[in-house]
Amino acid sequence: MSTATAEPSPAKQENSNENGNQPEQQNEDAIVEQHHPHHYGGGGGGGHGQGQGFQGGRRGGGNRFSGGGGFRRQPMNANENERNDFFGGGGGGGRKRGGRGGGNLMQGGERGPRDRNPDDRLNDRVAQMSGPTFDLAPLDTAEKKFSGRARLYIGNIATESTEEEIHDLFKNYGETNELFVNKEKNFGFIKMDFNVNAEKAKRELDGSLFKGRMLKIRFAPNGSSVKVRNLPPFVSNELLYFAFSAFGEIERCIVIVDDRGKPTGEGLVEYVRKGSATLAIRKCSDDCFFLTASLRPVIVELYDAVDEADGCPEKTMPKKNMEYTKAREIGPRFANPNSFEHEYGMRWKQLHELFAQKELALKKELDMEKEKLEAQMEYARYEHETEMLREELRAREMGRDRQKREWEMKERQAEETRQRTEEQMRRQQEEMQTRMLLQEEELRRRQQENNLFMQAHQLDDMLDQQEQAYEQPERGIFNANMNAEQGGNATMTILSY
Repeated sequence: MSTATAEPSPAKQENSNENGNQPEQQNEDAIVEQHHPHHYGGGGGGGHGQGQGFQGGRRGGGNRFSGGGGFRRQPMNANENERNDFFGGGGGGGRKRGGRGGGNLMQGGERGPRDRNPDDRLNDRVAQMSGPTFDLAPLDTAEKKFSGRARLYIGNIATESTEEEIHDLFKNYGETNELFVNKEKNFGFIKMDFNVNAEKAKRELDGSLFKGRMLKIRFAPNGSSVKVRNLPPFVSNELLYFAFSAFGEIERCIVIVDDRGKPTGEGLVEYVRKGSATLAIRKCSDDCFFLTASLRPVIVELYDAVDEADGCPEKTMPKKNMEYTKAREIGPRFANPNSFEHEYGMRWKQLHELFAQKELALKKELDMEKEKLEAQMEYARYEHETEMLREELRAREMGRDRQKREWEMKERQAEETRQRTEEQMRRQQEEMQTRMLLQEEELRRRQQENNLFMQAHQLDDMLDQQEQAYEQPERGIFNANMNAEQGGNATMTILSY
């Protein structure tokens, strides 16, 4: 039998090991790795020889002459490594000197357009969820393998125990995974495949001897669980799962209800990784996270599980403690009236009654404040919507005024264009009429010139005939007289012109 020394609780032991080799402990990089695996890795610089070049290309996904690539893609040739699907920027390289390597989200390297911090990616995921949430798909209620609900705490482990021996001890109850042992403080944690197997292992191994020491088996506190309070109405398990899946992978998610099935305004979300729970608490504490159209932000805090199955058995009592001996000297009894025990017992009862009264009054006051805030919220929503409608109406009026001004401007421009067109057409008509008059005058002048030319030609013919008549006097007397008369008329016509 081991000595009855007080051991720290599983929760305290787990918290004392947060910086150790605990598999469940996750840091900020684990959050990034969860949502975006393969985001690590900047390209390594190239090297001269095969050694440097191989290492540089191996880290970045390139070859020995150049640094690896950035975003995810398949290898294009034999020189590219199969792990070139990293997210970091690639580093160039050469034979003499390695290039500048890229970086991941938390380390060095120049930040490219795709290299953003986790909060930006989280905001993008939440922005994609902000649409309507009607008809969400039902959740798969089957228990997941190696979940946090099947994780056991092992206390009072012998120092000489090995991990193989502990695995062999638990393998009779199912598959095991993620064994952690702290030999300095003689405790450890192990995950079983399912909760029912963990229950069986706890029931049969708790209090059993192993390496000469009595084991203490309990369910380990789940540090990756969060409690969600101030849930608005109409939030179901599916909506809660859909909303909080933005922070990481979820094992189990429920909205807590009372004995009538009415939601109590609280919920429970169990994540696979502790970093996801930390991220959810941090973001919901820093910002206001809404699940529905209601303006009631959810309050997220770490869930402190309560052991309601085993309680505190007698074997865990520190029986060698003097206070234990003093308390157990007297058993259960009723106090005698007007006795010393009765007086101070009544004082304790009055103190509890006072606490209950103040708690009830505080609860009523809180309910009144909630109703008041709800009314103020609805009034503010109405005022906000009214102001938005007014803004929209003003914007429409401004748009109509602007459109009216544009139409008036277009009408003025059309009128000016029409006037310019008419003026241009009038000028064109005047120019056309002027050209027609000039053409007519030119035509008359040419006709007159033609007439004069014809008359001159006729006169020339008459002169030729006169010459011929002089040459033939016998026949030319009469003709000469006639020609003389015609010639005289023609001469008068020419002179008159």
